[in-house]
Amino acid sequence: MTIEPDPFSQPARHSQTLVDPPVVADGGAPLVYTQRDVVAEPIAAEPVVAQRVVAQPVPVVEQVVVPQRTVHTSVATSSRRRLAFDSFIVGLIGLALTIVGLIAVTRGGFDGPMDQPVVSVLGFTHTTALGLIEVALGVMLLISAAATSRSAAVFFGLVLGVGGIVGAVQTDSFRRSLALESGFAWLIVVASAVVVLVSLLIPRMDTSSARVESI
Repeated sequence: MTIEPDPFSQPARHSQTLVDPPVVADGGAPLVYTQRDVVAEPIAAEPVVAQRVVAQPVPVVEQVVVPQRTVHTSVATSSRRRLAFDSFIVGLIGLALTIVGLIAVTRGGFDGPMDQPVVSVLGFTHTTALGLIEVALGVMLLISAAATSRSAAVFFGLVLGVGGIVGAVQTDSFRRSLALESGFAWLIVVASAVVVLVSLLIPRMDTSSARVESI
């Protein structure tokens, strides 16, 4: 059977007597001696206190992932259109008048006098001078229609109408120089009235459209 020592028990004390050597006088006889008792007391071992180690929490670093945003660029495109039916009609009349005048000039030529020879276009007599007048007024009406200008169309329509009325009333005065017939003059008056009326009465329509594209 083995007996284990108790670490917390008080150890035994040990004592020891120490005698100092005597002091000898001149005659050789000892005078004084000293006796000392030395007591050895062992130091008790301090109890070991177990320290509790507290684990420090490790901070958790969270990484936040920010999603990337996709940047979309939008391009807006807008268009506007103007529907001018009056200019379309004015352009047709100007084109017809220009074509008739060019045919009369081509057939009459510039070899002789402007009133000679007399040619026939669409069943009406013409001279080179009358053809040039028709070309000039027809081109002005075409320009007015292309510019969609109401005021220009009305102005040149009135000029054409006044010339047609004068030619219809004074046909004999222009028979030799222009070879103008009364029926053709009244036809010019009707065409000029159409130009003026459509320019003043027919409304215009504006249409607009928008389109957005993402890039």
